Amino acid sequence: MDETPSSMGARAAGLAGIRALFPLAMAVFPFGIVYGVLVARGDFPNAVGALASPVIYAGAAQIALVDLLDRDTPIAMAVGTALIINLRMMMYSAALAPAIARFGRGWRVAAPYAITDQLTVVSLLWFEKNPDPRDRRAFFVTGGLFFLGVWVLGTLIGIATGAQVPDGLQLGFAIPLTFLALLMPTLRGRPELTAALAAGLVVVLVAGLPYSLGVPVGAVVGVLAGMAAPR
Repeated sequence: MDETPSSMGARAAGLAGIRALFPLAMAVFPFGIVYGVLVARGDFPNAVGALASPVIYAGAAQIALVDLLDRDTPIAMAVGTALIINLRMMMYSAALAPAIARFGRGWRVAAPYAITDQLTVVSLLWFEKNPDPRDRRAFFVTGGLFFLGVWVLGTLIGIATGAQVPDGLQLGFAIPLTFLALLMPTLRGRPELTAALAAGLVVVLVAGLPYSLGVPVGAVVGVLAGMAAPR
């Protein structure tokens, strides 16, 4: 591979991606185990829950989907809620588009599959100091695949051990805690704070709605409030 003077090489860039994602991957690993345990204790096949990790690849949406389906929520509403939770991926795609556009035609189609909250943040920060498109591609793809592997591994361990978890050990509390853990680092400005407060308030006020409709309603209100908040 020809390298420009500013290029560090694909191998070095890929290793940089793994190093940057490593602490975040260790944080998401128990999150994957929690999801796997919820799948194992749910009412649908373990194989389906395991396949969801590489297919859907969105922890918050997967946990919400499992939780809603276990409450006998209609499938359309459960899937709709998961889609609303994942609307933020559109913003991540827009932010990453200038860099991904230089990856090459095939990579432009495949690379966005790896987009997550964590990969987006570390990539955007790394891209500011490393303009070479080949280095960026190696960083993004290698780091993203490493992160995916950790998530899937956590899922499989959770599914394999879920049956041995005592019935008296309640895991439901882990769902809001894991969401809060993902949320807190992102509350850096007025729009983010406004969106979080508005969504949380609405979810509490409409908690009595059937089929857990308060979650998608709160999400929509939060997005609108964040967009309206002054920057």
